[in-house]
Amino acid sequence: MTVDNKKRLVQFLLSYIEMTQPEIDSLNQVVISKSFKKKEIILREGDVLKYLAFIVKGAVRFYYIDEKGVEQTFEFAFENMPIGQYHGLLSEAKSNAYVEAIEETTLLGISKDNFIQFLNQFPQYYAVITEVMGKALVDHEVRNKLLRIPSSNQRYQEFCKFRPEVIQRVPLTYIASYLKMALGTLSRVRAGKL
Repeated sequence: MTVDNKKRLVQFLLSYIEMTQPEIDSLNQVVISKSFKKKEIILREGDVLKYLAFIVKGAVRFYYIDEKGVEQTFEFAFENMPIGQYHGLLSEAKSNAYVEAIEETTLLGISKDNFIQFLNQFPQYYAVITEVMGKALVDHEVRNKLLRIPSSNQRYQEFCKFRPEVIQRVPLTYIASYLKMALGTLSRVRAGKL
C-alpha cells in the first residue's frame, strides 16, 4: 500500500475514530491495493465476497441484470468511500450484483480473515462499522424516496441535490438506469423539454 493510499484510508477512519500508531501499522500490514481499468468488472453476480474495499481513486457502479437482460444500476461510489457488504463478507455470501469500474479505479481491500483478526485486536472498530453501515442505510432510504417521485423532472432535480458528483462523472446511460427512466427521457429533462 502506498503512502498516499495509506493516508487516504487513515483520513477516512479518523473521521470516525482516533487511531493509534499500532492500529495504523496493523492496518497497513493487512490491506492490499488493486487497480482496475475503466469498464473492468471488479465483482460479478454469483462471486463469493472475499474483500471489503475502500476506493482510493476512481468510481464504480453497482448493477444487476433484470429478467429482461437489462442492466439496472442501483448505486455509485467514488473516492474515499468504502464498498462491500460486511454481512456478506462474514457469511461468505455470493454477490447479488456486479461492480464495475466506470473510471480508472484503485481499491484497497481487506480479506475476511484479516478483517476479523483486525477487529479482534481492535474491537473499538465495531462502532466504526456500525456508523458506516448506518450512513449507507440512510443513503439507501433517500434513494428509495427519490424513486417514488412521479415527475421525471423533479426526480432528476432532487437527484442533482442528493448526488451532485454523479452528474459530473457518470455517463447518462447509468444515471438514467439509476433514476428508472429511459435515456431519452433523461435527455429531455436535462434539456428543459420535460
